[in-house]
Amino acid sequence: MSPDLAGLEAANERFYQALERADLDAMEAVWAHDAGVVCVHPGSELISGWPAVRRSWAAVFASGQYLQLIITDVRARVLADAGVVTCTENALAGLPGGGLAGGRSLATNVFVWDGGAWRMVAHHASPVLRRGR
Repeated sequence: MSPDLAGLEAANERFYQALERADLDAMEAVWAHDAGVVCVHPGSELISGWPAVRRSWAAVFASGQYLQLIITDVRARVLADAGVVTCTENALAGLPGGGLAGGRSLATNVFVWDGGAWRMVAHHASPVLRRGR
């Protein structure tokens, strides 16, 4: 098995499945577990290193908030032993006390080919505040 586009796209899908299901074990399986990984949740500061990134996902999942994601505009590219995926995260989330809110974020996900699998090393999602021109 070698790094390929289909495998990269599948790894990206596993990331979003783990996120939508609030499945920390599945999220751990997607990520590399080293000091070099980074994550920026929409509207937040940079989180560095696997222990801190893992804690951030645990906190997100602990909220118990309903989350449905529709991922669109996916563009993936393999660069030797690395892969970059950009996409739009279209989210529908539960509000405290009931109700739903929707929003969009643009995301860049970076993976490396490690031990025969794609492992995420960076996730950066930025909220879309207005439509482009």
